[in-house]
Amino acid sequence: MMLKLFLMFICCTQQCKSFHITPMSYSVLSENTESVLDLSGRVHEKRFYLHISNDASPFFMYVTPCGAAVHWQLFSVEKEMTLTEEFGIVSDISNSLEQSENFRLIAGEEDKKRMTFFAHRLPRKVILTIRTSSSSASARVFFSPSLFRLEDQYPPLPHDTRLATNTLNDNSYSRRDEVSTQINWKISPQVRNAEPGRYRICTIVSRQDPEFAGMCDHVEEGVETVKCVPQTNNSVVIGHLRRDRTYYVTVFVRDHKRGTSSAYEVQTIHTSPLTEIVSHRKVTRNVPRKQKKSVPRVLTDGQLEQVELEPKKGTFVNLKFFVNTIPEGNATQSAMLIVHACDGLVRINLFRNGKILKRTDSFSGFRRFVVTNIRSGHLRFQIVNDDGSSKTIRVWASTDFETSPYPNLPDDTSVKIVDRSCSSASIQWIRAHDSHVKYCVYKRKENSNFLEQLVSLADNLCEGGLSSSTLVGCYTHSPIITHADSQSLIETTIENLHPASTYRLDLLAIPLDRPNAQALPYRTIWVRTNRFCGIHE
Repeated sequence: MMLKLFLMFICCTQQCKSFHITPMSYSVLSENTESVLDLSGRVHEKRFYLHISNDASPFFMYVTPCGAAVHWQLFSVEKEMTLTEEFGIVSDISNSLEQSENFRLIAGEEDKKRMTFFAHRLPRKVILTIRTSSSSASARVFFSPSLFRLEDQYPPLPHDTRLATNTLNDNSYSRRDEVSTQINWKISPQVRNAEPGRYRICTIVSRQDPEFAGMCDHVEEGVETVKCVPQTNNSVVIGHLRRDRTYYVTVFVRDHKRGTSSAYEVQTIHTSPLTEIVSHRKVTRNVPRKQKKSVPRVLTDGQLEQVELEPKKGTFVNLKFFVNTIPEGNATQSAMLIVHACDGLVRINLFRNGKILKRTDSFSGFRRFVVTNIRSGHLRFQIVNDDGSSKTIRVWASTDFETSPYPNLPDDTSVKIVDRSCSSASIQWIRAHDSHVKYCVYKRKENSNFLEQLVSLADNLCEGGLSSSTLVGCYTHSPIITHADSQSLIETTIENLHPASTYRLDLLAIPLDRPNAQALPYRTIWVRTNRFCGIHE
């Protein structure tokens, strides 16, 4: 809670009766409450009085920078002054408290990471200064006389905050230029044994070093994936990572009760380049849960169908697709299977004429499989529930790939920010391989605690757009730029944005010339508009 400074002195002294205080931005920071301090604007320093209830108690403080490094300092008042004189010095940022004989520097530190400070006791009247060299920084300050209350404010981390990563190479994937990575971490006993649902452990994968990701209520640009698991899980698998790329992995614990986070050490991973496919590979058995046998459901060629899975890990459904003999004698053909897991993790076991062809790792969202050199017979697809929630899955199979209801997206589905101002942002992406595709852009303005919303978000991956987003527009003849490597780039500008605001942008591609056309997303991006107009970055 932040109060006008003169109110504090009315409560604490009788001096306030003798003079008039004009309205100013003096504020007091209260103990046991996290205060978010906005340091943006023309002046990048602010000063606050700390309301310490008992000067005989110990003092614990956390300062968390957001957006840029911050420098904090604590001062005590050394000489007797009238309140008017004191306010005059404190309110004038050009007056350095450090060089003034009226104030004594107690402590200070500058960093981009969360900083801690402890003192056995402090005087009742203490001034905190926070400054930065950035025009878009903020800081979070929390102090308390209780170590227990301090430790309850932020999620506790284990002593070892390092991450372990393991790249899962599977060259039989339909998109061989992508890999998956398993990320492991240790969990503190306080988090693991806390009341169910209080904490979530989230992973952010980014192409840029996310210095403040997970600690502040914003997500940096360049984020590729955000995935969260319950507080008892110590690993996650991140898929669809491009080969021969560098990624930054941030794992953080989110406390729903307090609305705060604590981050592990950032881990850098570099995915391996594409290697030759090994023709004979040992297949790892991944046996699904036993359940009552049922007659496989037969898929109709070229028809999009929907199946459901019970809310129990290991349950499965069997699907069968028949490939008819073609008139040309010994000629072979290929069949494509598309699996669109709308909500949660699944695995696929693929059989041809009773023999196992492939077992996949867990995945969610869209996956495409192609089986070649088929003369006749049948394919059986076993879709396995790989978590404890119910599932809705869309499936499509055919020997005619051109009739797929889904767009054929490029290998690189990233969306890039090429320009921005205080009220607009221009984005660019590589067009789909299909000739006739509609591209729809959705926007959502993120609020001050949107990280909390992000880590608890469970959108249906089969539905177009986010339920909380606004459709900006759909484009079928957007300006196309021919890139040097012959890739066609599409560019558009999103207007009517608010200054100094963060927006989530989602791009969906939908084929125009297909029956029952389905949308597929490009990678989600976040953009923050400039604070001041007339400035382009």
